[in-house]
Amino acid sequence: MNSRNEETIEVRIKTADGVFISSAPSGASRGKFERQAFASSGKSSVKASIASVSALGEKLIFNDYDFRNIDDLNLVEEMINKINDKSKKEMFGANAIYALEASLLKAIAASYGFELWQYLCKKPKILPMPLGNCIGGGKHINSEKKTDFQEFLFLPRTKKFFDAQFINLNAYKFAKNFVCDIDKEYSGLLTDENALAVSLDNESTLKLMSKIREEVRSNFNIDFGLGIDCAASSLYKNKFYYYHNLEKKRTKEEQIEYVLELIKKYNLAYVEDPLQEEDFSGFNFLQKEIKRKKLNCLICGDDLTVTNLERVEKAIKNKCVNAIIVKPNQQGSILELRKVIEFAKSHDIVPIMSHRSGETNDDTLADLAVGFQCPIIKTGILGKERFVKLSRLSMIERKI
Repeated sequence: MNSRNEETIEVRIKTADGVFISSAPSGASRGKFERQAFASSGKSSVKASIASVSALGEKLIFNDYDFRNIDDLNLVEEMINKINDKSKKEMFGANAIYALEASLLKAIAASYGFELWQYLCKKPKILPMPLGNCIGGGKHINSEKKTDFQEFLFLPRTKKFFDAQFINLNAYKFAKNFVCDIDKEYSGLLTDENALAVSLDNESTLKLMSKIREEVRSNFNIDFGLGIDCAASSLYKNKFYYYHNLEKKRTKEEQIEYVLELIKKYNLAYVEDPLQEEDFSGFNFLQKEIKRKKLNCLICGDDLTVTNLERVEKAIKNKCVNAIIVKPNQQGSILELRKVIEFAKSHDIVPIMSHRSGETNDDTLADLAVGFQCPIIKTGILGKERFVKLSRLSMIERKI
């Protein structure tokens, strides 16, 4: 079960080097172009995925396949594609493929005496900085009054990961104190990612975030960037963006102007999915305005690009983004994940490794972020499913 108490899949692989375990998360806010999470046949799509993975596992064992390299995962993907083509259905789902490939990759790394991050990158030059979700709303909470934007985030500017995590934790504490004073309707609710589910509107929340930033500067003499995940596809209907907390209907042009105004007014360092997931031209125009106004802000695609190389190529070719979210279970394939990250880097686009709202206690995400050298990791701030990834990163930092 994931952190939302939903069924998901865990894959265990036993070799002479040990037992290697990985599990897959699930997102509440899913992009239209993400691969299907589980199998499309059977009464339970999760159980159908498990049956497919088990059958494939038996085939791999029976034929005594020897996996020695990350590119050997191509064999697994070819077999999966053949099964899907033959059945004319999705028999595995992205979650099952990811959990299987992650476990196989851990086994391959162990066969060389490496941890996963070491196998992928023997001498990492950077550790990812944590982009922490502090206040949230949108699809991450079932509440009558909530922020229209899905996430309000902190991005500490420190040299060490441990320091950045420390700052995010303290910023969260300040936020909790301020929320109790400012938001008289706050009932203690938390979102799926353990962010504070306030009843404030977007701008009131950003004013609160600015206050927290000042408090952190005052106490620790450390600065951090503010960010938002608009999750604009969830606001979009019939060519308009509908806001409910302070009711407002915005056209595409008004949405772009609104986002630009917020970036300038609150000195935002990060904006994710400011427009709906099919609006490449809108993203392009927003980027042009960001450059024209000389605003230093990452415009990040998630639902727009969904860790899909074809959509990432289109977004970069059309100059839509300068950062992308990469979520391993959006497509399932770790090879696809690697291609997306390498393509983004080759075009000076920032790849941000990201968790999902329905997470598990698996820490593979941390190893992948270090191994593929992503400069930022989005993991949340609180919650055992978030802590396990943050703790793993601290451990890797100490070893490096």
